[in-house]
Formats: sequence, C-alpha cells, structure tokens
Amino acid sequence: MKTNNLPVFPLGLVALPGTIHNLQIFEPRYLKMIKKCMSDSHGFVIVLKINDASEFGISKKGTYVEIVDFNNLPNGLLGITVKAETKVSINNICQLEDGLHIADIKPEIDPEVDNQALLAEYPEIINILSQIIKHPKVNELPIKVDFNSADSVAYHLAGLIPLTSIQKQNLLEAFDATQRLSILSKYIEKISSL
Repeated sequence: MKTNNLPVFPLGLVALPGTIHNLQIFEPRYLKMIKKCMSDSHGFVIVLKINDASEFGISKKGTYVEIVDFNNLPNGLLGITVKAETKVSINNICQLEDGLHIADIKPEIDPEVDNQALLAEYPEIINILSQIIKHPKVNELPIKVDFNSADSVAYHLAGLIPLTSIQKQNLLEAFDATQRLSILSKYIEKISSL
C-alpha cells in the first residue's frame, strides 16, 4: 500500500474496513484522481467531511480503499465500487491547485484481543449479523464476514444497520475491538428501543 501523497476523498460517509461502497464520481478533480489511481494500481483514502474548525474540515482518521469495479452509469456519471481495506491516520494533508487533497497516511493496527472470548460476551451482535446477512438483498453483496474476528463482525454489522456517519466514525476511531463492540452494543440498544 502506498503511504505518501495519497489522494484523500472527503465524503459524508464512513467506509468501515471490509465494507463495500458504490460511489458516483462527477467532479473533474475526482475523475482525474480515479484515473490516476487505476493507472498507478493504488487506492485512495475516504475520510469523513466534518463541520468544525479542523484543518480542511475533514477527520484525521479515515480508511484506505481499493477500487474493485467501475462502470458508466445511465445518468452519465462514473460509478465505482470500492472495498474498504485498512483504518489509517492522516498526516501532512495539503490541497492541490485543482482542489484535490493529498496526504501521507499511516495504517492503524489495533491492539490484539482474544477474539473468541470477546465475541462470547456479545452473542446478540453475532445473532443480529447472522440474521441480516441471510436477507436476500444483503446476500447479493460481495461481503465476507469473518465470524472469528471481532473487528470483522463489528465493522460489517455497523455497515449494515442504520447508524449515522458520526456513529460509524466513533466505531472506526475506537481504541480496539473491545471498545468497538461495547460502543456498537450501546447503539444497537438505542435502535432496539425506538
């Protein structure tokens, strides 16, 4: 994975590792970015666009994604499908003349956890995810859940249930899988009580 001068794409969504996203590309700077990524065989970083005083109004943590498919859409726009690969921190961000952001990135590796013991604490999360992935619409998606990995379970479930971008960003930025599952469990309780 390239780590220097990587394109950064601020969006209103959070790409959790392992999840698949379909994007419509129409701005010239991003069309150029996609063309360059494909010709150089590297991905880009999706970061959450935030409305605060931080530099460039984007989060400091994002996700490195790889382009897995592309096509011309009926509306004339370029459609791309990306797979979120790795949580990254973003450093030395700058904006080019055409408005595209580039930055140096560093892959973030969470501390190791005992996946089996941790997943045993959250049987409801495994159960909900198991039910959701059986749904015909979800079954069509090219997702592969590793039910032995707490992160895979947490990220995939969070990608399939109605969470806000801020809630997903909180899960992405969690210290480790233990904290991530704890946060996710609280979100699920809130959704269940509606």
